[in-house]
This record gives sequence, structure tokens and C-alpha cells, in this order.
Amino acid sequence: MKVLMAAPEAYPLVKVGGLADVVGALPKALRPLGVEATVLLPWHRGLEAQGVGEVAYAFAGREERAPLGERVEGGVRFLLLAVPGFERDRVYGYPDDPERYLRFAVAAGQAAQGFDLVHAHDWTAALLALTAPVPVVYTIHNLAHQGLLDPALFFHWTGLPWSLFHMEALEFHGQVNLMKGGIVFARAVTTVSPSYAEEIQTPEFGMGLDGVLRRHRGKLLGILNGLDLEVFDPARDPHLPAPYSREDVRGKALAQKALSERTGLARPLLAYVGRVDGQKGLDLILEAIPRFKELGFRLLVQGVGEEGLAQALRQAEEGNPGFVRFVEAYDEGLARLAYAGADALLVPSRFEPCGLVQMIAQRYGTPPVARAVGGLKDTIEDGRTGVLFQSYHPEGLLYGVLRLFRLGPEALGLRGMEKDFSWERSARAYLEVYRRALG
Repeated sequence: MKVLMAAPEAYPLVKVGGLADVVGALPKALRPLGVEATVLLPWHRGLEAQGVGEVAYAFAGREERAPLGERVEGGVRFLLLAVPGFERDRVYGYPDDPERYLRFAVAAGQAAQGFDLVHAHDWTAALLALTAPVPVVYTIHNLAHQGLLDPALFFHWTGLPWSLFHMEALEFHGQVNLMKGGIVFARAVTTVSPSYAEEIQTPEFGMGLDGVLRRHRGKLLGILNGLDLEVFDPARDPHLPAPYSREDVRGKALAQKALSERTGLARPLLAYVGRVDGQKGLDLILEAIPRFKELGFRLLVQGVGEEGLAQALRQAEEGNPGFVRFVEAYDEGLARLAYAGADALLVPSRFEPCGLVQMIAQRYGTPPVARAVGGLKDTIEDGRTGVLFQSYHPEGLLYGVLRLFRLGPEALGLRGMEKDFSWERSARAYLEVYRRALG
């Protein structure tokens, strides 16, 4: 079976968040099952590849041609599509993102010739559910980002018929909603954890699409993300000062020491690693800082994102020297050190489709304190490998931290290292979805 995975990012070529880890790891897990998966990305600035031809496509009534590059990393074949608009520093975050990714998806439909199936990821590739020449499986990584466009521009750019602009197809409060199109027109729809698949069918978590998802629930399945266990392994992680495992955890103490030295923070040390985003519960962390400080906890926050939250974190660091450190950067080495060296990882999300940081932390022997939503409650055993709390409130987070330290971070960490977060089971589930989509 030949599958084309269309996505905006994939590890190790380009990474913003967990989507990249999924798209980079799933092809490797599918290979032993007889699936030959190729990953198609926009040709982002800085990526190197061997030119292998070009793709002809129509956009806004004009014939255009996009150079196509090929590169193999870790046994995975990557194709890079050089449509206009991606010669920039960031993967997302520009006013013309809808136009850029729509153009990419239009061209990707032509690049899908010769494959048996397309696996499209998130709103950026959702158009393929309407235009690909083969069946499409569509995966929702985060329902909050849907890809909304002015209908006049959408139909001008794509050449699709206006008859698709109605509430059972693409129309969404007067706009075109690309994610809605993916849900409606794909043969199968997946999302990244069983609990999130249930939650998004409710008004609380459905982001306005809960009704659409309920109507299409027969083709919706939650498949839990896995981890690339070759990439995330404390026994051979080059970012750590010494290797360690569940059988010999002596290297973990060296990671704790190195993290304290690098950040200037003493223990006990709480860490947050991820996007600086309102979804992630950083407002709870900010509100809890005075109580953390009273109790002697230090706090490390690493990530980039929303300027308002980043400014508040800068001020928190300035006002609490020696207690709060904000590292405003994407630093993989520091992230790995935090997974290994923190006493607890904070994941107080408003909602969480799956989340990978809580799985990585458990694999590295650091228990998470997380809100009981989505994939967090599917991957953390409350009171055994970490702590879950219910209330989206600073007191809920504080309760979770205190409960974790009463239970003992070391014991929870050791049990977390026993868990199997491999892609094997999930890859088999995707293979079954592919087979059903192919009929």
C-alpha cells in the first residue's frame, strides 16, 4: 500500500509542535505492516533536497508549476513542494496562511497521482478530501485551528463549484471552513486520542463543529499518538549528561544537577515545555506562582508563542529572581534536560488533543501534573505515573502539585518509565482505517 501523508511539518525536517513528531514517526511504524508512506511538505525556507521534477496545478485560473524535491531521513521518504509563499522563517503565523496552505493543498492533489491513498493532516491539508484523485483519511490534530477563508477568494483560487457552499459542506457562519470540508468529504476521520474524539462531539470542546462531528461520528475514530522510542530514550539521548534507564537511574541525578546549573534554579523544580499558548493553561501557572514561591518550588517555562503571555512570563521572571526562569526559545537540548531533570512536568491544558510532552516526561522518569482532558487522561495513570486534576483553576493545579509530592515523584517516575508509548498498536489501528477507506 502506497500512502502519501500531506502535512505542514514533520520531524526531523521542520518542527513547531507535536504534529511534526507524529508525521515523522508514523511512517516508520507503518513500514513493518507493509505500508510505504511518503511525507509531502511545503518546501520551507532552509530545507535541502534533491530536485526530482515539478508538479503542474491550477490556482486562481492560472496554470502554475511547483518544483519538487526529494530527501530521505531515518528511512522515511520526504517530498518537498515549492509552491509560492513558503520562503519564510516560520511555518505558521502569517496573515496569508490560508492562501499559502490552500495553494499547497491544491498542488498536493496533483502530487498524489500514483498513490493508493492520501493521509491529510489538519486544516492545512484538508482540501485534499475534496480534490485528491484517491481516497483520503483525514486527521484532526487540533480542532481549534480550522482554516477559515472568504468564500469568494476560496472558489476563485480553487475553481471548485459554488454548490459546495452550504451548511452540509463547506459553509461555516458565512465563511469557508477547510477543516469542516475535511471532516465531511474524507472517507475516514481520525483524531489523536480516544478521549478527544469523544470530547470534540460536545459543545464545550467542539469549537463550533461538534454538530458536524456528531453527524459524521460513524467514520470518526480516536487513535492515540505514540512516541518515536528511538528519538526519545534516556538511555541514548545525546542531550543528557549521562544515560540512564529504569534499571539504572543514576544518570537522572546528573540531569537534575545539569538542569539546575543551566537555569540557575534550585530544586524542587517544576517545568513547563511547549507552546506559549492560551490553550496550554499558562494563565494558571502564572496565577499559581506566588503560592509556588511560598512553598519553595522553582519554575522553568520554555517555549515561544503568544506575545501577551510571553510578556507576562518575562515580568514573572523579573519579579521572582531565582524562582522563575522563562526561556523564550525552541531549544531541544534544554527541553530534553527538563524532561529528565525536573521534579515534575506541568501540563494544565484547557484542552489537549493528545499531547506528547507528558509521554516523554514519563519515559524519562519525570511525573506529569496535568488536567484530566483529552489525551492527557488517556496516557497518565492518576496516582500511579502522574497526577490528574479536574478544575481549570490555579487551585486545581496547586492541588495536583502538592498531591504529586505527597505521593513521591521518584516512585511515580519509576512507574512511568514502565509504560509502553510505542507506535506499534496505533500503527495497526491506522492500517485498519486505511483498509476501510480503500473499501
